[in-house]
This record gives sequence, structure tokens and C-alpha cells, in this order.
Amino acid sequence: MGRTHIIGCGKFGQRALEFYSSGSQSQSLVLVDSEKRNLIAGQALLAGSGVKTLTSSQDAVDYLGGLLEDDENCKDDWIIPTVPLHLAFAVLEKATGRGRLGWDIEPQLPNFCAGERDEVYSSLADFLCPSDCPQPRRYCYHTKEQRQPSLLNWLAGVEYRVAGRKLPSIILPSTQIGPGLGGFPLRRLLRIINFVKKRCPSPLLFSTACRCHGVTNILAGTS
Repeated sequence: MGRTHIIGCGKFGQRALEFYSSGSQSQSLVLVDSEKRNLIAGQALLAGSGVKTLTSSQDAVDYLGGLLEDDENCKDDWIIPTVPLHLAFAVLEKATGRGRLGWDIEPQLPNFCAGERDEVYSSLADFLCPSDCPQPRRYCYHTKEQRQPSLLNWLAGVEYRVAGRKLPSIILPSTQIGPGLGGFPLRRLLRIINFVKKRCPSPLLFSTACRCHGVTNILAGTS
């Protein structure tokens, strides 16, 4: 069984740590945070749970990039990204040697807002979701209304053009691990990076998303 890497042990990482502190999960955890105090707090939260832990104070992007380079030993590992940036996209930028583009016009995405690194966040919800949401497949846990389409489908079909050309949309799906907690297997990101390197020289949209919430950036083309 692979390890689970919780990358970011601050405010948002606490939810993941609380989930694993129940002791009901047998996976080995690696806590990653550049702030030593966050690592100490994370270890304290897990104390007595029986969960095996390692820690790393390495930069989040460098750390995840290093796992991708050691994919043979990490192929069964899972990533829970809880740092305040679009981590998978930052690693995609580094792995491809390509930068990011800004948004010339507002994308046609629901309830979106702009971030500080040219990312846009989108959501099917215009309210604060309950922390125990199990993310039902066909309806909203909070409103009980049908979810149609899911944000994954919305992002797949979004139309955004650069220089008159519609950009392809590539999505890294986030899998529900626990209530209000998502992550992805490392091999899923690795396949996307390899695909982009081999098949996608032009600009593209890249999103990390679950059925209701997502974050999107534009990857620049090769020069």
C-alpha cells in the first residue's frame, strides 16, 4: 500500500489530519510543510492515533516534483494538496518548462473568482458547503437538488479562446477521500504531465476539480 502525502499542514491541512487522527485509516502519512510549527502541530494531532508519519519541510512544488521523478517507488502514493496555490498546475509548469497565461476575458464558469497566480476558482455552490459533505454523485448534499452538469463536465466543455483558437481543457479529477476531503493518486498527475509533454504544445486549460469545486489555470504553449 502506498503512502498518503498531505502537502500543507496549516489551516486547510487540519481537516485531513483530523480525518486520519481517528485511527481508522491504516495508511502511512507524510506531512509536508515549510513551516516547522505546522509540522509539530500536525504530529501532535496524530499522536496516539497509531498512524505512521514522516515529515518534510521541503517546498511543496519541489516536494511533489521529486515524487514524480521517483514514480517507480511512489506509483501507489496519494496526494492531498492543502497549500494555498494550484499545486498540480505549479508542478506541471515546472515539469514542462512552460509558464502560465492570464485571462483576457472572464471564463464562462459558475461562481468563479480570481486568485493571485492567474488561477480562477469555480463552484456549483454559491454558499459555504458543509464540512461533512460526502459529495453524492447525482445531487447536492446541502440543497438536495440534482447536480446537472457536474463541474467536471462543465470544465470539460468550457470554451475559452486565445488568439482565436479554442483551448483544450485537461482536468485532474480530485477523488473523495473523506467528508470534505479530496486528493488524487500520483500516477494520475504523472499521466497528464506526460500527455501534455508529448501531445499538447499549444496553450491549454488545466484544472484540478471535484464534482462541485475546481481551480483552473492557462498553461502557455511551447516557445
